[in-house]
Amino acid sequence: MKIQNSRFCKCLQVIAVAACLACAGLLAVSANPADVLAQDTDKITMEFIGFGANPDFYAIVQGSKLSGKSLVIYKVGGQGPTLVYPLRGVTLAQALSSKEVAPYGIQSDNYTAGMKAPAGYQLGGMVIGENLQLTLSAGEQQMTLGYAAIFSDPTRKKTAQVRIKSAYWTADSKRVVIILNQKLDGDWPVDTDMVAAFTLG
Repeated sequence: MKIQNSRFCKCLQVIAVAACLACAGLLAVSANPADVLAQDTDKITMEFIGFGANPDFYAIVQGSKLSGKSLVIYKVGGQGPTLVYPLRGVTLAQALSSKEVAPYGIQSDNYTAGMKAPAGYQLGGMVIGENLQLTLSAGEQQMTLGYAAIFSDPTRKKTAQVRIKSAYWTADSKRVVIILNQKLDGDWPVDTDMVAAFTLG
């Protein structure tokens, strides 16, 4: 799905902030709300590790009360994980240097963390109905990156509290990985992180 906003792009060109935003698109969201609700007593956490030698790939340490921790490799634009490497009895450093993971060339110092991209534009989010709208802005100009579904209980009367935990950018601001958290109390509790990855340009 490609999202275009020529007015926003022209503004960014004028203020010299990443003209490549004209072809930004939502390329990967890793969590399925139905799958998470099926594990309503679990707690899922995600910690960003870094981008690969090919920055289309990135690594997350995913923790679960039920299944423990794993190093998970995703590809921007891919459907689900590319590789899952359990961390049972294995350190993160050992996992990164393993024959399965090493070819991806994951590095832990090749990103900028925060809501603001190195190129200067700002990441934001706004709840619209049953979705979180993810946006980029520069000054008064704004464009939509994509949407993340907000969890609800089976009655659809109660929805989760959702927030952006952090974002991780490549040095050229052309790729961003966003970690979200959703919490829902009550008879169908949810406390889960989920990841969305975008490419710009």
